[in-house]
Amino acid sequence: RKGWNKEVTETVGLPLLAGITEFFAGDYGKAVETLTPVMPDVQRLIQGSWAQKDIFQQIHLHSCIRSGTPGDLAIAREILDQKLVNRKIKNHTPLNERFIKKMLTVHETQG
Repeated sequence: RKGWNKEVTETVGLPLLAGITEFFAGDYGKAVETLTPVMPDVQRLIQGSWAQKDIFQQIHLHSCIRSGTPGDLAIAREILDQKLVNRKIKNHTPLNERFIKKMLTVHETQG
């Protein structure tokens, strides 16, 4: 087969499915490794509402936080900061503030 659907399935769909599977298996570091490269394409290529696609971003964000490595926590912070830019707002939502607080707490206990 050829075409757009095949390309999106191979380049985005399969890694996305693998990353979600790794997340639910508790392999958060591997989920981050798998999901991070495809997340820009998820928003651009996968069809659906922003709310539907946000589920994938939430799984990516939770993977970063649960992994807890400094690099993955930095990715989580980038995700949250990008939400501010995308929504053209100055302050994080209460939910995002809780994520940031948790990230800082985890990072401080590791450091």
